Amino acid sequence: MNSTERTFRLPRAEPTLILLGSEEPEALSRLDRSLAASVDAIDLRSDVLWVEVADGRAVLNQVLECVLPERRAAIRIAFAKPASTPEDLVHHALMAPTLDVVADRLEQEELASEPLDYEIRYQPIVRLTNRSVVGFEALLRAKLGTETIGAEELIARATKGGWLPELDQLGRQLAIRGVGPWLGAGLLFLNIMAPDGTFDLSAARRTIRHAEDIGLEPDQLVFETAERNRYVDLDLAAAQLAKLRSSGVRLAIDDVGDGYSSLRVATSFKPDVLKLAGELIASLPSTEAVAIIRAVVDLAHRTGAWVVAEQVESEEQARVLRSLEVDWGQGNLFGAPEARDAG
Repeated sequence: MNSTERTFRLPRAEPTLILLGSEEPEALSRLDRSLAASVDAIDLRSDVLWVEVADGRAVLNQVLECVLPERRAAIRIAFAKPASTPEDLVHHALMAPTLDVVADRLEQEELASEPLDYEIRYQPIVRLTNRSVVGFEALLRAKLGTETIGAEELIARATKGGWLPELDQLGRQLAIRGVGPWLGAGLLFLNIMAPDGTFDLSAARRTIRHAEDIGLEPDQLVFETAERNRYVDLDLAAAQLAKLRSSGVRLAIDDVGDGYSSLRVATSFKPDVLKLAGELIASLPSTEAVAIIRAVVDLAHRTGAWVVAEQVESEEQARVLRSLEVDWGQGNLFGAPEARDAG
């Protein structure tokens, strides 16, 4: 984030000074004509610098509506309070961001303020040999009105809105809070992300303490991570996870088999569990999928790790996976993700 993005603040629905500028005079001319009909308090003539408007947020939204997304980088906009000193106005003018940056910040703000109702659903993981339950994966979902928002969209929203670290911690916190006697001595799979390319060990250790507070053993916790975290330094990430494992927890790598990079992560992190990507399971019994699964199973079993097949939907897939010596299965065939009673 550059200094401009750190400095500017979006206007509120209150009197605001606005400055618009561009190296393309025709862009401002078009904007002037577009705004003139509905916003008589704004004047973009060349002899006017800062102009006070009654509702800064409303004018900002109108400006964004008037400028096509592909043209927003050509226009700069600044905001200030009506009581600002001349020195303040000069500073804000020099730090004025482009409209595309403002639009991104506005979207972040809106995403962060949406009233989401979070819930945890638990999906069973079973032994493929006899369908006995090994444990459960905790899956974070949210409700926005009547709409259900899944994990991938939640991650996308949190990434865009700048609150991915908070989402990462919230998911594990709610998962621990929802655990009841139904877990028994089973494993609890919890997602752990690396929002800035590294893991937050303090937050992960808080998860372990919360689990111990409700009577879980550390080795019942399986911290599940994935290649998509885009680690800043793979060796550093591996060292961080090694510190977590020294606390007694286990480690799982998600989406294994969907590319070389995920296999590299799997070998670097020395996990206890490898989870085969759902896309790979869906392509069974293709020759390519069988070959990849055989390679992953061989890698895992030589290092003492278990293999889980995700998104198992049919008995035929389960049969092939058993023949390939995959240890555990997860998917709607064995049970859909469900809310459970913590009592």
